[in-house]
Amino acid sequence: MFIIFNHEKLEERINAMYGNKEAFGKLMGMTKQRINSRLKSATDFTQSEIEKAAELLNIQPEEIPAYFFEVEVCRP
Repeated sequence: MFIIFNHEKLEERINAMYGNKEAFGKLMGMTKQRINSRLKSATDFTQSEIEKAAELLNIQPEEIPAYFFEVEVCRP
């Protein structure tokens, strides 16, 4: 199955709290390119990245699916 996640809500939160992806990426220990790769679903966020991002962005555990797992495209 081919799934692409929509991370628009996550990107909006990053920009609102940190101004840009680069500043957020530094706190995450990731380059801007790596953050972009995750946000565009070219590569998946790891569980530890999701946990750290949720902490930095004040995302509650029950809100994680809305930020990280909103399906944009799903093909068999």
